[in-house]
Amino acid sequence: MSALTAEHRELKEELVTVLRDLAKLADDTGMHTLVSDLLVTRIPKLEEERFVLVVLGEFNHGKSTFVNALLGAPVLPAGITPTTATINHLVFAEKPCAKAVLMDDSVRAVDPKNLSEWVTIESSKAEKVRYVEVGWPAEILRDRVTLVDTPGVNDINEARAEITYNYIPRADAVLFLLDAAQVLKQSERAFLEQRILRRSRDKLLFVIGKADLLSPEEKAEALKYCRDNLTPILDGEPVLFTVSAKQALAGHAAQSGIPELRQYLVRYLSEQRGRVLLDNASADGQRLCSYLGQNLGIKRRSLELSLEELETRIHRVQKELSGKQQTMRGIQGRITAEADGIKARIRMDLEEFTAAFCAALPEEIERADVNDVRKYLQSYLQDTLKAWAEQEGDRIATQLERLAEEIIQITNENVQQAMAMLAAELGPADTRVELQVDTLKYDVGIFALGALGTGIFIFVNGFVGGLLTLAAPIIAVLIHGRLAGQIKAQAKEQAPEAVRTAAAAIGPRFSQIVDEFAGRLSDFVTAAGQALHRGISEMLDRALAERRAHGQDVAVRGRELDAQLQSLQKLQERLEQVRQQLWTSLTDGTASPTSSPT
Repeated sequence: MSALTAEHRELKEELVTVLRDLAKLADDTGMHTLVSDLLVTRIPKLEEERFVLVVLGEFNHGKSTFVNALLGAPVLPAGITPTTATINHLVFAEKPCAKAVLMDDSVRAVDPKNLSEWVTIESSKAEKVRYVEVGWPAEILRDRVTLVDTPGVNDINEARAEITYNYIPRADAVLFLLDAAQVLKQSERAFLEQRILRRSRDKLLFVIGKADLLSPEEKAEALKYCRDNLTPILDGEPVLFTVSAKQALAGHAAQSGIPELRQYLVRYLSEQRGRVLLDNASADGQRLCSYLGQNLGIKRRSLELSLEELETRIHRVQKELSGKQQTMRGIQGRITAEADGIKARIRMDLEEFTAAFCAALPEEIERADVNDVRKYLQSYLQDTLKAWAEQEGDRIATQLERLAEEIIQITNENVQQAMAMLAAELGPADTRVELQVDTLKYDVGIFALGALGTGIFIFVNGFVGGLLTLAAPIIAVLIHGRLAGQIKAQAKEQAPEAVRTAAAAIGPRFSQIVDEFAGRLSDFVTAAGQALHRGISEMLDRALAERRAHGQDVAVRGRELDAQLQSLQKLQERLEQVRQQLWTSLTDGTASPTSSPT
């Protein structure tokens, strides 16, 4: 992979200078968190020219296996259950090595052969890990490329899912992994639209994994379906690949699609690396400028008002804020009531199903051949219960999705109303005030719905194994029975009891899943309310402190703030110039390839 072009190096130096100037301005205005963000994270990454390639995908899509295939070796633990519990950085090293960076920022050396002790959900150590860094001698990692394996974007564990969500803004490019068994589900489309596309549309590469499950005709159909559905939301044709990590790791690379993807990535990193790095850095700079501008604008506005008028306006905003907090508490009551109603319906549905199933069993057993009863009763019970659980799960998911959408809409409306009042009372005349708090963008609908589906998947499939135990006495009797009448009589007697026992285990688990969903949705409302109150209160406190500090003599401070706002505007203009230069070179034909073999 080549180094940055001469043009890109010049733009990089300009960007670094602008961001350092922005950090100095933020420091002068007391925005120390912003300063730390720039000096500790964003500027060093740009200077190092490290390219972060993040693998995203839903639960059970085989992300870790896919990463292993790209690396050409079984580096990360992988399995059919949600394995990954941590962010895993893959970086180049001449010899395999690993370390765990813990939540307290301490570092622990890790044996690469024992990664499962640190990165999987079965390990208690994973809860203490901020991220794991694995060094590996893979060519794709050369030249300062970091490949990142993430927990599922719909992981049932809130902490793991949020880790992934918070990491997305750090990505320079995203490999979005789809599952050949069900390509581009509604939850995936919604996630793309609400989590990815509002940041960047040109950083996405789509990979349909488990392609070995598809015939050539089915593969072509899957590609067409993805292309037809992604093109409208991307405003352009997507980059698509079909791969089989299983085939690649089994030594059948030629038919796996991995070599073609790897070749494309090498070319992509070589030709687009500079533009993507610089575009992301300049976009981040613009967002930070906007945030700083909002705070400076409110300070400036506070100086234009008398202390009495300022206090009056702050009081009106605080009163509005108190009303919104009361509304938020009412929303949480609505969540609890809706969840209770759903659980009541689950209990009724389960009772009806169990009664009907048990009533039908004797006739089914009598009608079947005795050998079929002996061989297949167990699987019949399992399949019937599983089918009902999956159907009930789909119904529950639909209800909870509708609830989440309503709650999110109401919450966001309350947030926007409060922010509109703040802007009207204290915002600069020519500036729209927005609250830059990630919590308010927290996409609970997609996350919680995905988590519900994951929970049902884990529960239903795990339950089958539990049913084996419940059915074991039946099977033991049938195996040892010698007469057809005896076999059927025993089956008629014990099979309904096994069903009732299993049903008794299903109900509480479904209720638990609903409670977890409702709790998560309620937590979102709480977090949004707290973030709203904290964000506005901080702005109000700063504005009032600014006004009181200068009393009646505000002219000098006003000129200082005007100068800072002018400096900020110049920084914004310089950032915009960098982006314009980047995209001008793109339209002039210097961009990398946009097509892919499919």
